[in-house]
Amino acid sequence: MKRIGMVIALFICVNAAPQARATAMKPAALRERISVSLAADKREVALTLAKQDPVLRKALASRLSSEHLAVDLKQWLSTVSAPSSVTGVAERADLNIRRLKGIDRELDSLLQLRLASASMLAALQQGVDPLYAYEPDGDDSQWRFIEAFDGLGRVHRLDVHRLPEQPVLVVDIDARRDLAAGIKLMREHLVALGQRPLPVLDTSAAAASTPVTILDRIYLNDDEEPWISGNAEVYAIVNGVDPSRDAPQLDIVDMPYLDTDGRTYSPNQVLIFWERYRWAAANVILMEHDDNTSYQELVSYLFNVASQILTAVGQPEIGALVSLGSGLVDRMPGEWFTNDDDYVDSFYTLEKNHTYTNYSGARGNAVVTLRPYELLGQ
Repeated sequence: MKRIGMVIALFICVNAAPQARATAMKPAALRERISVSLAADKREVALTLAKQDPVLRKALASRLSSEHLAVDLKQWLSTVSAPSSVTGVAERADLNIRRLKGIDRELDSLLQLRLASASMLAALQQGVDPLYAYEPDGDDSQWRFIEAFDGLGRVHRLDVHRLPEQPVLVVDIDARRDLAAGIKLMREHLVALGQRPLPVLDTSAAAASTPVTILDRIYLNDDEEPWISGNAEVYAIVNGVDPSRDAPQLDIVDMPYLDTDGRTYSPNQVLIFWERYRWAAANVILMEHDDNTSYQELVSYLFNVASQILTAVGQPEIGALVSLGSGLVDRMPGEWFTNDDDYVDSFYTLEKNHTYTNYSGARGNAVVTLRPYELLGQ
């Protein structure tokens, strides 16, 4: 479920005139800026590793378990007798991917080698020949097959939706570390754009009380992921209007526990800080991370668009936020619903002192229970 994208959350007002909603860039140009292509680098690494399978497989199989289905590729290759040419390919691809995503200063490695499913582990450890695959770029609904390589470098075309019986090792990025680094980068960039940083919950300088909304429970019907994409990495974009100026307020909230659909989670997580939102109302958009996002480009673009919309509206009123509920997702460019970050669900015009029990999102994909709470100062 790596794919819940950040793209949608920030359009604060949808009643603005169409010309105000438009930006100077066409959708294709926007995607070129915000979406980066990683498949070529992953493909090269997958093919390189496949050709070294007789050398690498035994060492890899001994490192994997049902609880740990992946290894950090850079670290693992440093412990095995892989040729320097293999290590060089992996390190160059890793660095290029981190640079494309703008997180090369945040992380020193990102690529991993992951067994596609725990159900394949026994076969791999018993010596069944694996295939080496990678996740394609683009919209997964348009994928025709998953390309994979065997130990002789021959190409195999795997079904997109049906998990293969043969073990498949996936060259992929570590989505959890990637998203954590990306969220840090986006928050820093929003501060640079003039937003106040998110409150620190354990500070002794906190106010006597801080009104928040707590996420008690959440359930996803569908996390949107094909088998090759692994577990989901979900985050929320809380959005509304700044209480002290006519500008958008965007808060990005990590949800690292939410990795599987069809399961109820009880995180007891602070979701909304109400002092940050005018009219004591805000929207929450749930997105699923995917590999191909340039975080700084994305958050810059979305903040600028939201600011342009507010400027076009003039003095914002609560009606602008209400209109968001029916118009936000429908007005998104279709080209953005791809394998960059996928829209999961949205909750519009949530109010400060309300409790929401088993409350369905606008898309009907997520169900949440929310409650108001007062964080007391130290």
